[in-house]
Amino acid sequence: MSFISHIPRFMKPYLKDAVEFPDLDTLSSILGITRKEAEKVVIRTNEDLAGYKVREVFCTKETRELEKEILGIFSSYATTKNGRDMVLTLTPSLDMEELQKRFKGVKESEKLKEVMGDAKIARMRDIISKAEIEKLKFGESPLIAVRRRGIEEEVKEIYGDFVHVEFVDSADKAKELLQKENTVLLIGEGEEDFDEPGIINIFIDDLPEPCEIYPEFVVNSFMAKKNAIEAMVSLLNEFEALKDSYLFKDISVVDLEEVLAVIEKIEGARSKGESNFDDAIYRREEELNKEANRIMRSGGGVDAFKGYLEEVLVNMADEWMLTGEDKNVLWGSAYENLERGLPFEFAREKTERLRLRYSRKMSERRYYKLRDYAKQLERHSGEVGNAIKMLFYFDFMLAVMQFSRDFGLNIPEISEEGLGVVTGRNMFLLDEELRGGAKVLPVSYSIGKANAGIFGATSHPVAILTGANSGGKTCLLVMLASSVILTALGLPVPAERAEIPLTPLYLYRRKMIKKTGSFEYSMRALSRIFMREGAKVVLIDELEALTEPGAMGRIMASILNNLPKDTRAVVITHLIHEILPHISMAKVRVDGIESEGLDAAGNIIVDRQPMFNHIGSSTPELVIKKLLGKVRKEELKAVYEEIIAVLEKEREEAF
Repeated sequence: MSFISHIPRFMKPYLKDAVEFPDLDTLSSILGITRKEAEKVVIRTNEDLAGYKVREVFCTKETRELEKEILGIFSSYATTKNGRDMVLTLTPSLDMEELQKRFKGVKESEKLKEVMGDAKIARMRDIISKAEIEKLKFGESPLIAVRRRGIEEEVKEIYGDFVHVEFVDSADKAKELLQKENTVLLIGEGEEDFDEPGIINIFIDDLPEPCEIYPEFVVNSFMAKKNAIEAMVSLLNEFEALKDSYLFKDISVVDLEEVLAVIEKIEGARSKGESNFDDAIYRREEELNKEANRIMRSGGGVDAFKGYLEEVLVNMADEWMLTGEDKNVLWGSAYENLERGLPFEFAREKTERLRLRYSRKMSERRYYKLRDYAKQLERHSGEVGNAIKMLFYFDFMLAVMQFSRDFGLNIPEISEEGLGVVTGRNMFLLDEELRGGAKVLPVSYSIGKANAGIFGATSHPVAILTGANSGGKTCLLVMLASSVILTALGLPVPAERAEIPLTPLYLYRRKMIKKTGSFEYSMRALSRIFMREGAKVVLIDELEALTEPGAMGRIMASILNNLPKDTRAVVITHLIHEILPHISMAKVRVDGIESEGLDAAGNIIVDRQPMFNHIGSSTPELVIKKLLGKVRKEELKAVYEEIIAVLEKEREEAF
């Protein structure tokens, strides 16, 4: 992952996990980038793994936009944010072996559906939905002191700006640093230790160990994954059969439960909080005064109270780990005010020094606890990372399963010479149908030497698709493009059966033409087809608006005649009569979506299944027929009939 070459060394394992899960929030937090930029980081990494860049497979902007639209629908089926991000960062491949691996995952999910049934699958998805990685908290940046020049660079290389580094050449300098922080990590090479509360001596060999240098970050990284770990444990404990599956066979529930037990201890300690010095003093004073009142009521005197006070002071010294002069300060603060009588009170001016020592000791104690917890957790880092990655991948696979069921998707066959779909359906119309819209009518279509067995579909590598507006030509083109895109992503396609070539896709949509309105821009975009060698699929939707029909017909004919070898292409146009005189019919097939007539309201009835080697009725012809049915004047009726006859004759003569 070259993008993390500039990242501090200790952070790279965490970034690697964040990319593989993927966890875009952690990525954006660590790298200081937006979530959208983090998504691009994951995509670039996936491109490296797949061996193909997105734009090398989906070669036009319109193709990549269609891919995003498809993945947008698919992502809604994942139950976790990470699962959705896994969908949205999918990248294509043209490697057969890689795609077969992806198809294997799809097949495994289908088997699971058959074995488990809908109720258990729904329960699994409910458990997985709780697997959320919380926002990573970095905690306090450690203050590191080094005794030898040159070590600063090594510290920065390992930890970057996540730590503060200071040079220390004396005990006084070390004590001075304690005015900034309650704990200082002093990196040494076997020199005499500084015996001062708050100064933690660390051997230089331990410098690369985050558990030694930055234990709070290590602990917090596991705490953020708690919900995901719990979800995995619940899933495997409730569904024993999953433990032997190819996804989870290497996951140790025992190890994960140990991690959760440590996290529970940490949460318990944090809920209690750390004792404030003033609170500790007030608590002791309250205890002493209660005991003093009891002693006085029972007839005891000051000497009896002093005996109790001595016991309390010894306990305080042990608890606060006081030695030497600090113990003298504590005893002095206790006895200074005792002569004034009760209520008892420590002398505040004398305890001020103890306040600093206490805060440093507590901070030191907190460091050692965090270090112990970090080491216990870090032993299981590989297990936790693998478990979470598998959990989110399982969410992804269950999403594929449900997505395939709702949209009637099936794994395609990979073809070298043709593109064909049997009873294919447009995904976006299907999405509307699932939301209560009109039922989608399937169509079958092929170009090239496909074995789909579609009656009448000759094996021409290029097809021109004709027919009236609103007849379904663009929907068919989008269905073909979607099938190619899904195949390259290793996903099933919206057809009963499909043969899809592993080639780059060049899609040019009509809305792009309308948006740019530029003949030069569109010609530049089309030129990409000829700038790259090798097989490809080209799908073009109505370019005629770019210039006058006669010229555009010749231009389109030149494009079709000169398409690179092994190109499979479908072109939608209304300029068939302008194109036909200039193309080679040995290479190009003309298909048409035909009208079945007009309904009672005069609306055009269309059979959306294309007829092969047939020019479809044009929109003008159908409009004239519609008008003819309404006209009464004989003179006008004769004009309309003559126009229809001319148009029909023109279609017949084309073949």
